[in-house]
Amino acid sequence: MLAPQPATLGIQAGYARLVADHVRALDLDAQPVIAALGLGNLDGDLSHQWVSPERLTAGLQRAGELCRDPHIGLTIGQQLRPANLGQLGYALVSCTRLEDGLALFERLQTLVCTALVTEHRVKGDVIESRYEALTPLPRDVQFWSFTMVGRLAFSRWVCGRRLVPLHVAMPCPAPADPQALLDYFGCAITFDAPEATERVPAEWLQLPNPNADAGMHQLMSALTAQQWADRERLQPTLRPLLEQAIARRLLAGEVPLLEALAPELEATLGLSVRQVQRRLGEQGLAFKDVVEDVRRSQVLHELRHTQLPLGEVARRAAYAEASSMHRAVKRWTGLTPLAVREGAAARG
Repeated sequence: MLAPQPATLGIQAGYARLVADHVRALDLDAQPVIAALGLGNLDGDLSHQWVSPERLTAGLQRAGELCRDPHIGLTIGQQLRPANLGQLGYALVSCTRLEDGLALFERLQTLVCTALVTEHRVKGDVIESRYEALTPLPRDVQFWSFTMVGRLAFSRWVCGRRLVPLHVAMPCPAPADPQALLDYFGCAITFDAPEATERVPAEWLQLPNPNADAGMHQLMSALTAQQWADRERLQPTLRPLLEQAIARRLLAGEVPLLEALAPELEATLGLSVRQVQRRLGEQGLAFKDVVEDVRRSQVLHELRHTQLPLGEVARRAAYAEASSMHRAVKRWTGLTPLAVREGAAARG
């Protein structure tokens, strides 16, 4: 029996290596970037390695310094191609329509990123996309440029068109000169937004894919499904998937029970409630411990790195009253929520 592995909420290393590859392509020494990313040897097998959001941000900042590029996230994000997403990338690029690719990506996006998921809703003639952070994420313009530009660059490359969104919101301060980002997206951008969102025309869903290939799609979809199964066998994903599901329920105002998540866990991992409890027990955990960890991580991050009102921070963590959050923060840190926020501001 495999020993339980620590859960990792982050970005698949094959995707994150884009940062180091860009530096190497300019004939610069990429070792400081590789060290910042925590990848070690880029020529080894990266399929089971993950890069935390903090390390990705550090790698982007180091690359920006080496390349003297104040828009390094934008520059590198534009280079995203199917190979950087592995088999899932080729499964996406061979879909018949963008609608098919979007549905496939929604279902399997945690193969490339477990730190956030993207939810899409069609409202009339507009698709509203929301990036849901499942772990505290840096409010850094390079990180969010790399993330959001990469998605648009991939979509443009797949369909061979300069797709222009209707609006983009980024949860980070604007760069000193935002014009390069405005020119790339081709639409208005709201900076320092509470969360990352995009609004695009719903007609994009019906755009044909000039790279559609039924045979390749069938093969790559099968390989992607096998990759999902192998990941669970070699690097158990129970903890990050539980954290994702819990974070979604908290943001919806609900403190989840394990039984309420049973259908989702059955569909994604094929595990019953009893099996989940046993897996957690092997790691010395109970479900309530995971809920507490997610709440603590989210609340402390928002106190330290956002200006959300304390009542809103409590609401987003599904506390019925701000006083309940106050007691929890006091238990975790020995400080009041306001003192935690003021301490972070003083250090900043």
